[in-house]
Amino acid sequence: MSGKPKSNRPLVCEVCAGTDLVRRITTYPVRLTGPLEGKEIHVGRVALHECRSCGHLMPTAAGRAKVARHVDLGTRLFLGQLNDYFSGD
Repeated sequence: MSGKPKSNRPLVCEVCAGTDLVRRITTYPVRLTGPLEGKEIHVGRVALHECRSCGHLMPTAAGRAKVARHVDLGTRLFLGQLNDYFSGD
């Protein structure tokens, strides 16, 4: 058993199977579906891996958690369900 911890870095790109990945912190666009189809949320400062071959962005585990939080908040904002949140009740 190796004493070296395993990295959570993906081994290959999900799109082109390229192996030259670089870590970035950048804005990650998310296109919404369902009743909000056509709208897009841009989540800022997301930790991700970028493929140098095709440019595909793959969020890290922490990046995926941040994107999920922001998309949830954004969809509630678009649907007008934040009134209770901001009223202080």
